Amino acid sequence: MFHRILGLIVCLSLFNFNLMADENSNQFNAADPSYLIIFPRDHGPHKNFRIEWWYFTANLKSNTIDDLGIQWTLFKSNLAPTSSTKNTHLNGFWMGHSAITTKNLHYFEERFARTGSAQAGVALNPFRAWIDNWSINGDDEMQTVQLKSSGVDFSISLQFSTRTSPVLQGDKGFSKKSEKGAASHYYSQPFYSVDGWVFLNGERHIVEGVGWLDREWSSNLLTENQVGWDWFSLHLDNGQKVMLFKVRQKNGNDFLYGSWISRDGTKKSFNSNEIQLEETAFSMVNGKQIPTKWKIAFLGSNSLAIFTEALNVHSWMDTSFPYWEGPISISGDLSGVGYLEMTGY
Repeated sequence: MFHRILGLIVCLSLFNFNLMADENSNQFNAADPSYLIIFPRDHGPHKNFRIEWWYFTANLKSNTIDDLGIQWTLFKSNLAPTSSTKNTHLNGFWMGHSAITTKNLHYFEERFARTGSAQAGVALNPFRAWIDNWSINGDDEMQTVQLKSSGVDFSISLQFSTRTSPVLQGDKGFSKKSEKGAASHYYSQPFYSVDGWVFLNGERHIVEGVGWLDREWSSNLLTENQVGWDWFSLHLDNGQKVMLFKVRQKNGNDFLYGSWISRDGTKKSFNSNEIQLEETAFSMVNGKQIPTKWKIAFLGSNSLAIFTEALNVHSWMDTSFPYWEGPISISGDLSGVGYLEMTGY
């Protein structure tokens, strides 16, 4: 019961900032378009923002399992700016999610810890992130990281490797989420190659594939009119990458942004009037109608359309804050694999 209550507090601060409004609210830093993201500094935590996360996914294959996906996410939620409280143990919480998904199964685990304790944290020089016995250990620039997590039904041990610099999303890492001020600092590392093993259903499987890291920190991620988001990370078979999100609004005037990332890491941005994102099929998941097939159309002189389909429509994360998260396949004008996260359903 304590974990559920703690999880509720964390999730309220993660996804509904207005409920946490108090005398400290205006003391949090806001995302600033003039802020210069610098590495390795910004791989680490940002103590005066409400929320941030370190979010890894991987699309994998093995000789024994055709397709599978993994997720490893560490959230940090501050209830007050560090500078405004003397007791850092009461200042916020850490929350960890890990999951493994195949065509026929979906297992997930959740962990919690208070800030200021040794149970969870993020450190630099070299990079380390952990909660309980889950961990990410890497070099200063996070070009090589070792990811580990385990639960009742699975264990994961993977190495993520790249020689490419991270991609700054939005405008030099300043990522707008609405036309009314909601924004974050946001960068991705979409060029990881991944190898290692997963332990599943009593068997160890050697796996390899492609991975993605997303890093965001913010104090006002959503506005009062926004109810959730649909977020895509796509690994195309031609070596290019695509990031796309739609923030859904109550009035239907949704906010879209996408980035097309070339093999050399250069990025082209797309705004709401250059992208069409359409649900093409729904599945009943945990008593809810969830869109599990999508059409993504990029408009303009080089227009194209791709289609995504969930590997396992039942990729429901029944955590303290429930959401849908799982691997997807890509077809149409281009092919590939990716990950989809959907919140607010």
